[in-house]
Amino acid sequence: MHPVLELTIALSLAALFAAATLHQLRALAEWPGLVRNYRLVPDAAAGVVAGALLAAEALTAAMLVGAPTRRLGGASAALLLILFGAALWINLRRGRTSIDCGCFGSRLRQRIAAWMVARNLALALLALTLLLPRARGALSAFELAVVLTCVSTLAFLYPVLAVVFRPFPPTYDDNYLVAGQNRGSR
Repeated sequence: MHPVLELTIALSLAALFAAATLHQLRALAEWPGLVRNYRLVPDAAAGVVAGALLAAEALTAAMLVGAPTRRLGGASAALLLILFGAALWINLRRGRTSIDCGCFGSRLRQRIAAWMVARNLALALLALTLLLPRARGALSAFELAVVLTCVSTLAFLYPVLAVVFRPFPPTYDDNYLVAGQNRGSR
C-alpha cells in the first residue's frame, strides 16, 4: 500500500476513534447507561464494559498514529467496528431502533439504523487494509500536506452521513393521522 494512502486511512480512523473517546469522556456519567441500553451485557457489568470500551477506543486511536503500532491499531479498529456493528445489528433484529447509538456520546441522540451497520463494516474493511504490505519510502512535505488535507476533509464529511441517512421527520399529515387514530381509540 502506498504510504500516503496508509497514513490517510490510519489518521482518519485515529481521528474517528479519538473524537468518539472525547465525546464519551465529556458525557462520562451517561456512557455506562448507553452501553446498558444495548442490553447485551448484564446491568452490573455495564460500567466495566463501558470503561473497557473507552480505553480500547483511546488505545486504538493512539496505535493508529504511530507507524510501529499502526498494523495492531488497524486490527484493533476493525475488531471494535465489527463489535459495534454487531451490537447495532442485534438490536435492529430485536426491533429496538429507538435506542441512542452512542457513537459520539449521548449528545446527538441518534437512533440506530441499518446504514450504521453497513458503515461500521465498511470502516472495518478499511481498517483491515492497514494490514497490507506497505511500500517503503519517506513522505515529502507535499504528500504530508495531502494526507492532512484528506484527513481534515473526511473528518468534516463523516458527520454528514448521519444527516444524509437520518429518516425524514413525520409530515404534518402523518402527525394529524396519528393524532386522529389516538383520539379514536380512547
